[in-house]
Amino acid sequence: MTVAPLASTIVAVGLIPVAFFFVHAFLSGRGKQRIHSVTGALAITWDLTMSIGYMLYRSFGGAVDGSAIQLTPVLDVYFGIHGAVAVVVMALEIAVLGIGITMIRRKAPNIWHRKLTKVLFGIWWFAFLSGELFYLIMYVF
Repeated sequence: MTVAPLASTIVAVGLIPVAFFFVHAFLSGRGKQRIHSVTGALAITWDLTMSIGYMLYRSFGGAVDGSAIQLTPVLDVYFGIHGAVAVVVMALEIAVLGIGITMIRRKAPNIWHRKLTKVLFGIWWFAFLSGELFYLIMYVF
């Protein structure tokens, strides 16, 4: 077991509230409640900030404190898949947020918002749970 880097711990714990905001936004949006725009925008902004910040940290010298993981072919595949899914999630988040802002400004519905939100919700949960599971396996158990 490797000592968990502080940045990884911050992200692992910091994304838990995002999960609650995403669930609230998704369920209240399906129920046509207007408050979902607030929790959805908060979830997306929070997630994008943490994800991009963590990727930048890892890309530019993160884990030089001796807490780096010994890479194996399996971990290379995991990081490749997880990273690609994270990029797709970020692109979907930007699209959903942009369409949502446009809908609010124009006061007109957009069918793409609902469609992309369903896709984003599923893919985000996959990325979130796989990251949390990885953190638990590598640093806790």
